[in-house]
Amino acid sequence: MSIIEGGYHGYHGRRPLSSLSQLNLQIDEDKLYEQMKQLALCYTYPSLIRAKKTIITAGQLGTDSACSIINPGALYNNNEFHLLCRGEPHDTVWYGDFLAHQATPFWCVLNHDLTLKKSFPLTYPSLPPNSRPEDWRLFEYQGKLYSNHSVYQLIDSKNYIIRSRPGISEINLEKKTINLRCILEPPFKGFAEEKNWSFFVHEDSLMCLYSFQPYLLLKIDIASGKTEKFLEANFDYPWYNKGKFIGNSSNIISWDKDHYILFIHDFLDPKHEPRNRTYLQYGVLISKQTLLPTNIIPKPLQMGGEEKGRHPGVHYTTALVNKEEGLYGFYGQGDSHIGVMIFNKDTLNKLFSQSHLKSRGKRFLSYLKTMFRWLFGQD
Repeated sequence: MSIIEGGYHGYHGRRPLSSLSQLNLQIDEDKLYEQMKQLALCYTYPSLIRAKKTIITAGQLGTDSACSIINPGALYNNNEFHLLCRGEPHDTVWYGDFLAHQATPFWCVLNHDLTLKKSFPLTYPSLPPNSRPEDWRLFEYQGKLYSNHSVYQLIDSKNYIIRSRPGISEINLEKKTINLRCILEPPFKGFAEEKNWSFFVHEDSLMCLYSFQPYLLLKIDIASGKTEKFLEANFDYPWYNKGKFIGNSSNIISWDKDHYILFIHDFLDPKHEPRNRTYLQYGVLISKQTLLPTNIIPKPLQMGGEEKGRHPGVHYTTALVNKEEGLYGFYGQGDSHIGVMIFNKDTLNKLFSQSHLKSRGKRFLSYLKTMFRWLFGQD
């Protein structure tokens, strides 16, 4: 089994429970699962979900997807859905040997009915030694197509210690290549496992949400790989039961003329075996003017626990596409397949209208600092 540098998985400081602690809390976790299921809006709000279906299954794209095809990035262009998916040929990666097999980035185009129209693998011309990219999201910037993703690196071969950093790769669909442009470091001391930074383009600048709690935005320079802190704020979040750890799920996309939208997540710890997590997905609106969150629905929009696959129960949303007929949430299903859930936008707007955030005093200071930086281009 590989070991994350520092002895724990980063997640911004959250340490995993020991085996003994997991056993002691097993009953509590089962009870909490039932409590959260009663709160989850996918079960209690009939008008929220318009449709849900599995769209690509393990092995469907050949031997490079024999074990899994999961965790897509997504864009909608030229009246088609475009996905960049993670194919796994073998299950060794889930047992800690992350270098035994490279994940394959598959480019997939979907028909109007969300069936697969065509697919082909992308290849990396070169990668750093002892590294493994995976979980490719998608964004467009300055007329080019990019992916933000995780890059796992072996930093101590003797003790088999690895770490994770976000990478940015440029995609060339004509050549069917994906080229690693930079591996990012936060502009402060990072954790051993840095991943799931949520990227978006705002007024010709490439930004990313580094963390949601505290709320911390970074500005990214692809050419140099430089990151700088842009905004930091704290909020009083109206969570139900969970919410002590919050991670970014999707990239940030446009919702309406005034707001961006993203999904964030928490999870319940595995009930039966490692990695069999139950993810809780929450919806957030961010102001296009201040870049601060304005609304968060405090009950889960979606809750896993019933998905089929090698890790039953895993439902992890990795990409959102906003269309007139609904909000499409693409997800990894059971660490085996890819699914999509279509949310009713009228229902989401109603829920958002009931969920305005209250902030601490630091928010106003952060807002003034942000406006100063935009106006004068300095700290």
